[in-house]
Amino acid sequence: MKRFQRRRGGVITTRLSGYEVELLTSLVHQLVELVSDGEPEGLRPAEESGDLFEQLTRDLQVDPDEPEVSDDPVLRRLFPTAYPHDAAASSDFRRFTERDLKVKKVRDAELVLGRLTETGEGERDLKIPREEADAWLRTLTSVRLAVAARLGITDAETAEQLAELSDEDPRSFMVSVYDWLGFAQETLISAL
Repeated sequence: MKRFQRRRGGVITTRLSGYEVELLTSLVHQLVELVSDGEPEGLRPAEESGDLFEQLTRDLQVDPDEPEVSDDPVLRRLFPTAYPHDAAASSDFRRFTERDLKVKKVRDAELVLGRLTETGEGERDLKIPREEADAWLRTLTSVRLAVAARLGITDAETAEQLAELSDEDPRSFMVSVYDWLGFAQETLISAL
């Protein structure tokens, strides 16, 4: 991957290899699958999926005393508990915001996947209009957080320890993916 660069008209470009396009596409698809519980079509905003009243009614029918926090460390990282010391407030917050957050992540990811498809598996430059850069940054961040959660990266010290793994360690590939995603985020921000 080359650094992202801003071109005329505010378009941000880079060149990805076919392998990099395939890898990022796979990671973003996995993110969509995880966030949407395998049902991205079920994660449509209420205004697109029909009756707003029906959506509100469905939200209110959830038992606020029932724990809704996922066992999956990636989902806990992507949708952290808003009020760690107040289970009731956390449950209410999650009940009224998490679905919209998931919809936003899926929409952003779909936009990223569309732009990756336009590269022809790395045959053409990746071109990101300036107005889509935030969606790209949110998606790259979500994917990087997912990789970090799977690797057990919780702070800079843990990341540094994992960076010292030998090439024979099965985690070393995912550590390189984590670093590559960081490079993509950094250069995209610099191009803005």
